Amino acid sequence: MLSYESPQMFAEVTAPQDADTNAGPSELNHHIAGYALVGVGVLALASLLSPKYQSCRYLWAILFVLVGLYLALWSDAEIWPRGNLNWSWIFQHDAEARQHKIYSLLLIAIGIVEYVRIRGSMRRLWKTWAFPVLALIGSGMLLIHDHNGGSGARSSEAQAYLVNQALDVDGSPRKSSSLAILVSTTHDEYQVAHPSSENVMDDSAIYSNSMPMDHLQMEMDAPRAGNIPISHHHAMTASMLRVEREHMWFMIVGLAIGLFKFISDGEFFRTRVVPYLWPSCMLLLGFRLVFYRE
Repeated sequence: MLSYESPQMFAEVTAPQDADTNAGPSELNHHIAGYALVGVGVLALASLLSPKYQSCRYLWAILFVLVGLYLALWSDAEIWPRGNLNWSWIFQHDAEARQHKIYSLLLIAIGIVEYVRIRGSMRRLWKTWAFPVLALIGSGMLLIHDHNGGSGARSSEAQAYLVNQALDVDGSPRKSSSLAILVSTTHDEYQVAHPSSENVMDDSAIYSNSMPMDHLQMEMDAPRAGNIPISHHHAMTASMLRVEREHMWFMIVGLAIGLFKFISDGEFFRTRVVPYLWPSCMLLLGFRLVFYRE
């Protein structure tokens, strides 16, 4: 129990902790995207190095579409079809999952744009601007992409968005009903064995019902008793700082890809080096994603 004499306990309870419960699946998504982008870079460089590999250009366009479809369907553990929350939850409550779906659409759009461009049926304006603009949008979104905010998928509000009411948000069987039956059965058995304790249990229930308000009041008073100022700012943990730094690098390399692709497709500088710059940056971005850690 928190007391007036223990303000340091209050500070320990409210201290930030690394949000690493979803680190494994999140890292896997980054790694898969990284392998796809490494493949794009290798295929693009191969098509430039030898005429016999010109057909590889279609493969890198397909890779963009495939990794986009993967992120759309499998990037978030709670969202259908991987989980049990329908997509309307994303648009109203889960900003991180919503951004993942936008990234997937951008990758699919880039794949389609590249396929049409390679076929030679794209106007010069679209050929020059389509890929760089999509890359700029994706890179800019990295500035607001947050891996450490809670999605709220475990909240009571999320229960209204379940695809299958018999399953939990992650698709596993719900345990609430069996737990309620167990508690009810245990209570009935106790009453049969101790009929005189009913009043005692009622008093305990009344006391327990009053506890949250008293506890909340004590939490509000404790910092003032210890002269500790109340702050609403969240300290950055080591994991948060690492994720923020990695995404800053993703943004920088993504902007470089868009810029060099713009220069190459627009044919502003007719040198042999320019066409190799954007696939080289694509390789760099892919390897950074492959070795991404939270």
